[in-house]
Amino acid sequence: MSKDVLGRDLKLMDALLDPEVSSDLAVSASGDLATVSEAFNLGQALVNRIRTTQGELRDLGHALYGSRLYELVGEPNNARTRELARLYTRESVARDPRVREIVSVTITVPKDDPHRLDIAVSVLPIGVTTALNIVFPFYLEVA
Repeated sequence: MSKDVLGRDLKLMDALLDPEVSSDLAVSASGDLATVSEAFNLGQALVNRIRTTQGELRDLGHALYGSRLYELVGEPNNARTRELARLYTRESVARDPRVREIVSVTITVPKDDPHRLDIAVSVLPIGVTTALNIVFPFYLEVA
């Protein structure tokens, strides 16, 4: 099966890659809007899904799009909170129809920031035999 089933979309530059930018469209070297496709598109889509508050797009007909991670802001960094983060991430990722299987969702706490969770997700996309791995930070406290 072709990797085209993972789609193509506009490439976003965001604060995870560049702290000076919140989320904006990326521009290619030729000055046109940059695109992302295949596994890179799925990875970008999953991070956007997880970082979006569930229900935020309800008025656009996507009531279940997003995740419940926002419910954990202000919670203590303990085993219960980390397990909820893992559960909420799994729920969100499982809703993307391009994900055939969730291999793992792992939550770690970096030694230098006890208010941050690093969330690592490994999935098997449809039509692809290689796992897609993404890692992103989630902050329990607002700066």
